[in-house]
Amino acid sequence: MTAVKIKPQRFLSNFLMVFLLFAPLVQAQTSLETGQAGNNARIDVLGSVFEPQGGLGASQSRLVVYRTAKGNPLPGATGVFVHGQYHTSLVPGGYSMLCLAPGSVEVGARQFRVGRNAKDNQDSVTALQLPSAQTQYLSVTEESGRPVMKPVPAAQALQELSATRLQIHTVSRVTKAQECVAGAVPAPAPEQYSLSGDTLFAFGKSDRAGLTSGGLASLDSLMGRIRSEYSRIDRVHVIGHADPLGSVSANERLSVERADTVRHYMQITGQISAPFSSEGRGSRQLAKTGCASAVSARSIACNQPNRRVVIEVSGQRR
Repeated sequence: MTAVKIKPQRFLSNFLMVFLLFAPLVQAQTSLETGQAGNNARIDVLGSVFEPQGGLGASQSRLVVYRTAKGNPLPGATGVFVHGQYHTSLVPGGYSMLCLAPGSVEVGARQFRVGRNAKDNQDSVTALQLPSAQTQYLSVTEESGRPVMKPVPAAQALQELSATRLQIHTVSRVTKAQECVAGAVPAPAPEQYSLSGDTLFAFGKSDRAGLTSGGLASLDSLMGRIRSEYSRIDRVHVIGHADPLGSVSANERLSVERADTVRHYMQITGQISAPFSSEGRGSRQLAKTGCASAVSARSIACNQPNRRVVIEVSGQRR
């Protein structure tokens, strides 16, 4: 049974809390403007895109906490506490995870805003039981102006988590946290299916109207193949690639837009029920090299393998 309660609980000093909230890491991919002067004017807060995790052994449980980027009116960041100890500070679109021993756990939440004094009390505490060898998902929700860590079913959580990135700018202080150890059944590597961009889209096009009849047929055929090959689909990730001809910025934009168009089409057909995500990688991962750099009919033909859309599927094959 899960219970949510509001209760006071002292935990970290204001000084330590401020340090944890603003300690930047080098690997960050997304930054946040703080409104402060000096070194804290911009901090790196979000890292890699969420990836479904593998199984756990019987002696562990995994706790995943996250905050969606939309539909959450709470201002500032949400501090997350496990057994009263600071774990992370979630900004919109961020997630974090840790492994613990199975059993009862209390997960607290407290909202704060940059430039205001830190409070000494948590806004809410959610009590729940962590099942053995399973993952429990908690999402930040708003109730009467307070943040609450609400348990979320796995299917819904994986859908929402596909649009989140790892929260990396803080250091967890949870003493009962364990290193996650994979169980007997690790998560299989995603299967990749590559489709020619020249088949999918008319030349230079990237929107829905630019999808050719042959491209639509290829996508429909691929979705049928995926359904027949998988008994369970955990995630579909679409990656757009461009050739190196022309400007870097234009190729980057084209790869992003084409991946997003393919993702949207696959979603609206309803043929596959799973979380979807997409990204563009421009011309950073070429399938074929050695083509002439000058734009010509010959170099365009040579670079045909580089203009592609790759669909990654994670799940259980039949």
